[in-house]
Amino acid sequence: MIKNYIYKFSIIFVLSLIFGGLNIAILAYINKFILNLTEPNLKIMLFFAALILFFFIATFFIRVVITKINNIIIYELRVKFVLKVLNTKMIFDENKPKILASLSKDISSISNGFMRLSDAVQGFVLVILSLVYFYYLSKEMFLFVFLWFGLIFVLTYIFIGKARTSYASSRKFDDDLYKSYETLLGGFRELRISKKREDSFLDTFFQEATSQKNANIKAEIYGNLSSNFLNVMMLFGIGFIMFLSLGLGVSDFKTATTISLSMMFLRAPFMMAVSSIPSILVALISIKKIKELKFDEIKESFGNQTAMKWSRLFLKDIDFAYLDKKILKGLSLTIKKDKIIFLVGKNGSGKSTLFSILCGLLTPQRGEIWIDEKRLCDEDLRAFQNSIAVVFSDFFLFGEILNCDESFIDFWLEKLKLKDKFNLNLEKNSFKFSSFNLSTGQKKRLALLEVLALEKDFLMLDEFGADQDPEFREYFYKEILPFLKNKGVGIFAISHDDRYFKFADEIYKMSDGKALQIK
Repeated sequence: MIKNYIYKFSIIFVLSLIFGGLNIAILAYINKFILNLTEPNLKIMLFFAALILFFFIATFFIRVVITKINNIIIYELRVKFVLKVLNTKMIFDENKPKILASLSKDISSISNGFMRLSDAVQGFVLVILSLVYFYYLSKEMFLFVFLWFGLIFVLTYIFIGKARTSYASSRKFDDDLYKSYETLLGGFRELRISKKREDSFLDTFFQEATSQKNANIKAEIYGNLSSNFLNVMMLFGIGFIMFLSLGLGVSDFKTATTISLSMMFLRAPFMMAVSSIPSILVALISIKKIKELKFDEIKESFGNQTAMKWSRLFLKDIDFAYLDKKILKGLSLTIKKDKIIFLVGKNGSGKSTLFSILCGLLTPQRGEIWIDEKRLCDEDLRAFQNSIAVVFSDFFLFGEILNCDESFIDFWLEKLKLKDKFNLNLEKNSFKFSSFNLSTGQKKRLALLEVLALEKDFLMLDEFGADQDPEFREYFYKEILPFLKNKGVGIFAISHDDRYFKFADEIYKMSDGKALQIK
């Protein structure tokens, strides 16, 4: 991830060199001209004022450029993360808390780390250039300052190492906490009803929250200790430099004054550089966490994404296993688009796995998928997916209908018995809505309307009738499915509603990892 930004980091480094050089130029001017004044000299002060003005303009420009580079890097990281998620075929539930933690925590940590990286570079570059200048002024004083800075850095780095360990522990607890947050929102009703369940949840949550709190406290204590230690040691170093000059005669007073002023001047950038290290370390931990998610790499091109035209889908000798458990075993299945096809079977028989493979969300470990006379390959996967409409059992409502045809929307609101159930507002190229007051069955119908508005000619439904009231369920099978078929929409549906199997043209039953045709 970092290798992709070497060029931008190089620009930051060069600008930091210029920034440091300008600082040293001002110190050199003070040492050479202002400290040698024996009488008022307006010309020297006017030139100094001009130098300061130039310094202000130049450093402002440098900060603007560095800020733009930092924010471009952060923007690209966010975009790449989202694109990687979208490029991943399937995200299993156990990974969702980790992804949520990365979206909210890791991206922010990486953003902050990149912002602080430029501070660290500028601070350390300025220190190095100052040491070179000190060497020019006095080799003896340079040796002391060099050793003193080295001692400060080593001891501070030890404290920072302790902070890094604690930050890593804290980040691990973030994943656990986000899982608890997900449990809190997803199981809110059950938690409210059952005191025993609530107590169990709170016990786990308090343990996780306490562990993270302690890790954060420890990390921040070591971080503050490192900053305070650096500050005190810098002040002590300034006093010792004056002692070396006035007490031991190591250098003249003018040189000692220049170095002392420089040390005072370096306190802020050196502290800024060292205090940036924890943020940079946290960013590196976050980058490692994102890598552990193992998303698919972003493709240069997704191939053809125009909705594919097809009439026949054929699965041949499909195998699929999850966690070493064989789910599909040599499954073969032919789906014709002009049919209403039901898939039935016991829980755990592989219906949802087959459904996900047909959606292109899971890749078979063995076997082939043929679209008409052509084998489905990765380059054509998006084109195939763009030809189907899907309503999952655990559907998600996007809150918008991507179709501005009011007559189309009114027709389907009436057909799905959703008329006057909620408000629609036309915004740009879609209708926005809120589903707050709808039942689960009504929300699922709204999810169906969202995909029907995409006007695809193959519809896949996973247990659509399960959350519907008996009256609408019967109406759905008797009226809506035949209506869609007559409109040229093929249907593949997982269903347990055996009362309505007569409305299917074909029925397949999942058994022993295979799809057996029973009608």
